[in-house]
Amino acid sequence: MKASYTLPLSIIMLILPIIPALIDSFPGFLGTSLIDLIIAMYVMITEKPWAGDIKTAISTLYFTGLSTVADAIGVFLALPYHPVKFAIITIIFSIPFIYNLFLVLKPILPSIIKKDILYVGNGFFAFSLVLIIGAIIGRVFITRFYVLLPLYTGFLILAIIALFYFRKK
Repeated sequence: MKASYTLPLSIIMLILPIIPALIDSFPGFLGTSLIDLIIAMYVMITEKPWAGDIKTAISTLYFTGLSTVADAIGVFLALPYHPVKFAIITIIFSIPFIYNLFLVLKPILPSIIKKDILYVGNGFFAFSLVLIIGAIIGRVFITRFYVLLPLYTGFLILAIIALFYFRKK
């Protein structure tokens, strides 16, 4: 794709789903999101990111990600009205972005994820990882404050143990 086409296409892809969501038009949002998806799929089919070239996978990731971000902004703008229908369309239309993200991360992840990653920052990465997992569990599954206190305390103790375990001597 020529570089001179990238900016106008990006602006069009960003504006298409936002305007109908702003005026609360679900059929308009569906139509413009579909046009946005067709543009992203056209770029994806012409560039062929599955051929193995990481540069084309990243460029198609940009366009499919732009389509997904525009749909997500549309969902955000439709929050006061009825976001469920908008969100379902956004989830369905974000499948090409997830596929492209998988294509980009497939060659990168084996070199990044190793056992040594827990030793990054002298154990502070393992500490933060345990704290984040505890926070997600507490936020998603538990709503009562007095049940959260022992959960957060336990995960804090586990995080400190992980910090001391993965600390290099």
